[in-house]
Amino acid sequence: MKTLHSHLEDHFEELELVIGWEIGFEPLRATPAFVRRREDLARLVWNPLCAPNLSVYLPQILKSAEKTEKKVAVCLKGCDTRSLTALIQEGFVDRERLHVIGLPCPGTVDPQALAQARKNRAPVTQVSFQDNLLILHSYEGTEEIPLDSVLARRCRRCRQPNPLLADVVLGDPVPARCDAPSFAHVEAVDSLPLEERRAYWERELDRCLRCYACRNACPLCVCRDRCLAESRTPKWTTQRDSVRDKFLFHMIHALHLAGRCTECGECERVCPVGIPVALFKEKMAQIALDLWDYQAGVDPAATPPLQTFDPSETGI
Repeated sequence: MKTLHSHLEDHFEELELVIGWEIGFEPLRATPAFVRRREDLARLVWNPLCAPNLSVYLPQILKSAEKTEKKVAVCLKGCDTRSLTALIQEGFVDRERLHVIGLPCPGTVDPQALAQARKNRAPVTQVSFQDNLLILHSYEGTEEIPLDSVLARRCRRCRQPNPLLADVVLGDPVPARCDAPSFAHVEAVDSLPLEERRAYWERELDRCLRCYACRNACPLCVCRDRCLAESRTPKWTTQRDSVRDKFLFHMIHALHLAGRCTECGECERVCPVGIPVALFKEKMAQIALDLWDYQAGVDPAATPPLQTFDPSETGI
C-alpha cells in the first residue's frame, strides 16, 4: 500500500497544488497545509489529529486559480468526501480539476476529551499512534490513551469512514461505527419539554461570540461574501449581543443547509466556546432522511431534494 508521501512524489508533476495537513503550533494540532513545492511534501501528515475538512477550500481555490492541465490534489477523509460530492452536485466544484486522495479514517481526536483524559499535564513533545492507542510523549514520560475514548462526537456517529469518491484510496478500509443514521443527541434534546428546550438553547446561544467560525468552516456555506449576518440589504439580524439575533443567525444558517448538510461536524469542532451547533444541522438531516430518504453527499448521481419538485411525492 502506497503511503501518502510516496503517492504524491510519484504524481507531483501532474499537480498544481496539494491540500493536506501538517503539524500546527503544537504536536497535538494538525492544520491545513497548501503545498506547491516538492520539497514541502515532507510537511504533510495523516493521523487522527487531522480533523479539518479540507473540501471547504475547494470552491474558492478553483474559482481563483487559472485552469490548466495540472490538477489540485486534496486529501479527504470519508466524511469529507460527502462534502465534496455535495459541492459537485451543486456545481461549485469541477471534478475534472481535482485529484482526490481518499483516506479511510479511524476517527479524529476531540481536544477537550483528550485534555480530560490526560493524567500527565506536561507539554507534549511528540505524538504517535499504535494499535488504536494515542501515545503522548513529554518530558515527564509517555502516556497511552485509547483512541476510542477521545474521539469527537461526530466520529462516534460516523457511517462513512471510508471515502465515497476518490481517484486513489490510501489505506485499508475502516469499519463504520454506525450501520444506520443515528440522531440520539438530537432526539435527547427533542424529548425535553418545550420550555426546557427553549431554556437549553438560550443558555447555549447566550455564549455565542458571533465569530462566525461555524459558518467559515462549513464546506456548504458558500455565500460568505454576501452572508445575511453582515448584510444591510436585506437586513435580517443586527450586531447586537442578544440571544434573539444569535438564534436567528443559527436558525437561518441551519435552514440554508437543509437537505445539503453532510454532517461533517466542522461547525461544532471549530466553535471556540463549545456550543453543540451541529445539532441544528443534524435535525435538518434527520428531517431530510424522514421525508425523502435522502442523505446529503452519499450518492453523486442523486439530486438534492430542495432542487427538485414532484407533485406526487408523499409525506410533505
